[in-house]
Amino acid sequence: MQNTDYRPITLTPLSPIHIGCDEDYVPTNFVIQDNLLHYLDMTMLADLLEDDERRKLGESQTIGAIQYFFKSRRDRFAPLAHHIVGIASDIAQEYETKAGRPVQSLTNSNHTYNLFPISRTSYRSLDLSPYLPGSSLKGSIRTAWLNTINQGRPLSDAKENNQALQQRLLGYSAGQFENDPLRHLHVADAHHEEDPAPTHILYAVSKKKRPSEHGTPELKVFLETIPGLLSDAFSGEIRICPDNKDGASNLTWQHLCDVCNAFYWPQLEAELDHTHLAKMLDPAWRQVIQDLLREELAELRAKQQGFLLRVGKHSGAESVTLDVVRDIKILGKKGAPPSYRKETTKETTEKRFASERKDAANNLLPFGWLWVESCQDAYQYLSIAMRDRLRPHTLVLREAQQNRLEQIEQARKQRDAARQAAEQKRLQAEQTARLEAAAAQAKAAELAKLSENMRQIVQLRDAIDKRLVIGQKIPVSDHFFGGHIMALVQQALASQDWSSEERNALAAMLEERASKLINLDAKDFRKKLKLAALRGQA
Repeated sequence: MQNTDYRPITLTPLSPIHIGCDEDYVPTNFVIQDNLLHYLDMTMLADLLEDDERRKLGESQTIGAIQYFFKSRRDRFAPLAHHIVGIASDIAQEYETKAGRPVQSLTNSNHTYNLFPISRTSYRSLDLSPYLPGSSLKGSIRTAWLNTINQGRPLSDAKENNQALQQRLLGYSAGQFENDPLRHLHVADAHHEEDPAPTHILYAVSKKKRPSEHGTPELKVFLETIPGLLSDAFSGEIRICPDNKDGASNLTWQHLCDVCNAFYWPQLEAELDHTHLAKMLDPAWRQVIQDLLREELAELRAKQQGFLLRVGKHSGAESVTLDVVRDIKILGKKGAPPSYRKETTKETTEKRFASERKDAANNLLPFGWLWVESCQDAYQYLSIAMRDRLRPHTLVLREAQQNRLEQIEQARKQRDAARQAAEQKRLQAEQTARLEAAAAQAKAAELAKLSENMRQIVQLRDAIDKRLVIGQKIPVSDHFFGGHIMALVQQALASQDWSSEERNALAAMLEERASKLINLDAKDFRKKLKLAALRGQA
């Protein structure tokens, strides 16, 4: 009986890879500065906003106003980024000119704004780093496996759908998934071992495979991608379990290598040599891949040490469907249902490429190419040679990523410091509030013990003290002098309810406090405020 074959694998993206996760970067959770997208953690940012910023954000009623709020504060928000992604300079320029500005004004004074969505590639929620889902890797393996079994034969029935085709080729019936032989193949998610792999945001552009006078439709989205020529970006595991029925199976690592390379290798070579599209490819990238296919990867393939895969969005119909039996979905005019074309050849009419420029005609890169390797010690020299060939490209990507990680770490320290300062401010405010409340309570208790006349003296004293803080004297024509100070003096002299002690207390308080507030010399002050009368002096 066979034992389970555990294969640790390393995965090297050869060209940009985007595996969608149904999430977007939008201008309400990022800012762009210096060709870098700075992703903001909104929960953390909420704690760092000033009161005035919270008010302005709350008053923003349109998506454009919200976009402008973040864009106009990028100098402040960029250093607080939770995650940083490189971005094509043309896309950064589009953000500069479009984000927060209406792209269409309607007759009812409403405006339409560019939502500027950027499709994210699959990422780990723990640290926002990209990864390659095992389901995506296995799906690509499954396509190659089915194509090998089918051997270019047409559908057995024109109405045979995808599920029925797979059941026929793999020899199991509907509802009996346990009989699917690929159930014994387990592909784990692939993650980075040390530093996270970088990502880069690019355009996806469409090109005709043959020269045409008609333009090709422009894609309206931007894609976050894992860059190509990044050696050993991810590590994972393939586990091949034995078939418990008879212990025999052609599902082996060696056969897996042969099947995947037989399907994907010719497709990559065809792209590199295409009569029309090859000249549009990035020449440096094309040369590196041609050299790898001719030398290191060719030898690793011959020794069954690894295989090519194509994964993710815009891999092309040739890479995700079986030869001869593929259907090509053709989008019709807006509002019209799509049509389908049976393909008996191996080509579609268009190809999608990654580009730094929106209207690029050169320096393009195909999507999705990936090298998967589980190399024995005897052939490690080939794996090392491949890494050496990719090292100049990998180092550039890694150094840029290291700079971003350092920025993120600095941002984390800044956020922590800001949170600590905010917490300290909150604690101080609470302490001040407690002290003020205690003082107010003590003062209320003190006033409660006093007579009504003494309470009026204390209240006038407090009112004078508030004005003394301003540091500016007031004339006798000021309302506060006549309406408060003199009013209490007149009341104390006229009322029989005031005792001599209370009048003396009022005179003492006025001479101590009011003399500093009223713009009078000492003699006029005593005379104007009738201090002698308050003290019972002639």
